[in-house]
Amino acid sequence: MTATDLALVRSAWKAFARGDIAAAAARLDPKVRWYPAGDPDGEGACHNRQDAEAFLQRARAEGLTADLLDIRDAGDRLVTIIHTHAPPEWERSPEPHGELVTVRDGRITEMVVYPTVDDALEAAGLAAGD
Repeated sequence: MTATDLALVRSAWKAFARGDIAAAAARLDPKVRWYPAGDPDGEGACHNRQDAEAFLQRARAEGLTADLLDIRDAGDRLVTIIHTHAPPEWERSPEPHGELVTVRDGRITEMVVYPTVDDALEAAGLAAGD
C-alpha cells in the first residue's frame, strides 16, 4: 500500500470519528464490500457505498463510536486495528478487532471484519508482532 492509501483510510476514520458520515462514505468505492470474515453475503453485510453509509448513520445514531488504533501494511492490503465502543445491546467484544482493507484507484473497495486483531493479521499473512 502507498502513503496515499494510508492517508485515505486515516481520513475516512477521522471523518467517522467527528460524525461526518458523508465524508467517510465518500472515501468508499461505489461497489464497496464490507462484511464479517467468512460471511460476505450474510446479515449486516454491505454490498455498496449506500449500504455502508446507511450502516454508519445507524451506528452513530445508536451510539457506536470507534477509535482507529493502528494501520499495518500488508502489501496489497492494510490491516486496521479498531476499538469500537458500542451500546451493550450490540453484544460486541470490548477488545479491539481487525479489518482487512483493500484500496484501489483512490477508494476503499473492501473491508473484511475479523473478531480479533490476531485473526486479521493472520489473514493478511502477518504475525502479531509485525
